[in-house]
Amino acid sequence: MKRPLICFDWDGTLCDSMNLCIAENRRVLELMGLPGVPEETLRRCNGPTFEEAAPMLGIPPERMEEYCRTRLACALELVAEVNRLFDGAKELLAALAPHADLCIVSNGTAPYLARCKDVFGLHGVFLRTVTSRPDRTKSQNLAALLAELQPERAVMVGDRLGDLMAGRDNGLPTIAACFGYGSEAEYAVADVRARTMAELQQRLLEFCQG
Repeated sequence: MKRPLICFDWDGTLCDSMNLCIAENRRVLELMGLPGVPEETLRRCNGPTFEEAAPMLGIPPERMEEYCRTRLACALELVAEVNRLFDGAKELLAALAPHADLCIVSNGTAPYLARCKDVFGLHGVFLRTVTSRPDRTKSQNLAALLAELQPERAVMVGDRLGDLMAGRDNGLPTIAACFGYGSEAEYAVADVRARTMAELQQRLLEFCQG
């Protein structure tokens, strides 16, 4: 019997990864011998793909491969030290698991998400983990997931415009995690706004109940 499907963005929705993004990109620029950038610029790199973040940091196009490789290595090294889940995220997932299938649809890389699940003890929680691909947008990744699973109904949860538009592009209701890294303008795109993890849990339980 098919169950409802809840699709979560990762960074800024379940994972409070801002400090990791700042630390890893600061280290990358040092290792690559490139000038530092203001912290606000580093913060804007949390959410976009590596390819989208590189121009913000002034990475020369010919060094893109080096940037992606170096950033991934730094991220994997720093996850256990710097990264953390939002308070209440594990409890949220435990409360929802009996009622719905849970998936991640993220702009993060596969090794990064696997490392996070190792560190936070989340293996076995998610039915699928969909990660960044250079040949697909988040909307396309979500469409492929829905085509594979064909759930009875689904919802997309995220904190940035790209997450919410991915849901809308695929005809899904959307919930904005307003405790994440988006703006009020981005949250306005969502069908429902959740200001706290507890409110998000309640909204998703209501979705599961139909």
